[in-house]
Amino acid sequence: MNNSRSTARKGTNNLPVQTGDIEEYIQILYEHQKSCEKAGKYLEADQAKKRLAELKKELDQKNKYEVKDRHTNEKQEIEKAHLDEFNQFNEFWDQKMAEFDQEAQRVKEQVLQRHDEELKQFTDELENSIPVKPKDSAELLSLRKTEESLARQENYQEAHLTQQRILAMERDEYEKWNASRTSKIRNLISQLKLKQTNELAALQQRIISGQEEQRKIRSQELEKLLQKYQNVRKELTSQQNQEITRLDKTMKNQSIMQQSRMNSSKMMSSSMKKGDEENYYIK
Repeated sequence: MNNSRSTARKGTNNLPVQTGDIEEYIQILYEHQKSCEKAGKYLEADQAKKRLAELKKELDQKNKYEVKDRHTNEKQEIEKAHLDEFNQFNEFWDQKMAEFDQEAQRVKEQVLQRHDEELKQFTDELENSIPVKPKDSAELLSLRKTEESLARQENYQEAHLTQQRILAMERDEYEKWNASRTSKIRNLISQLKLKQTNELAALQQRIISGQEEQRKIRSQELEKLLQKYQNVRKELTSQQNQEITRLDKTMKNQSIMQQSRMNSSKMMSSSMKKGDEENYYIK
């Protein structure tokens, strides 16, 4: 500031030339105004006063522009930070939900594979555990004894007829047994399939519930994120409005103080002029 004052010189309009920043020059110009006032150079003091008013208005506009520009940058920084956080939020949840779906699909495929193996093993066990041929009935066993007895007695005609009855009865009992065996195997397999279907349905429901829970949590977290942004933005707007209010108040107070100084200066000048006139008449 001292360097600026030392390099200040008179311009063509008798005012110091601006060599520093505007605030330093305002101080130099104010001191020049007061110096001219004391020296009785009122026209030059008036020039300085008018130039001071212009510079202060220019400084006020500059300060306001700088504050508004800074406020705009602060808002842009908040919006950028929010956008970055929002993108990270979506990226995190997209990946989290995709991993959940992949894991669910893997578990589902494992269950389906286990069901296939379980069904095949169960079918093989049924085929091996349930005899293909039925046990001979008591009537059939009795006819065979009769057949043997007739054969020993050389009653071949009756033995042959008994033999035919035995064959017919064997076919009939086999058909009934085979139908019963097939039905039993089919019913047991159906029960197993129903059990597997219920297990798969329960798994699918757990998967759906998990997906819904994730969507619910994601929605809640997103709401918190948006509310956080609104709160930060609201707080910033409040702070900026308060700063603008303080700036306007400061400028207004400075203007009042300057006007007060001007009024005091005018009163002193008028008083000095009146004293000179009285001295003149006294002489």
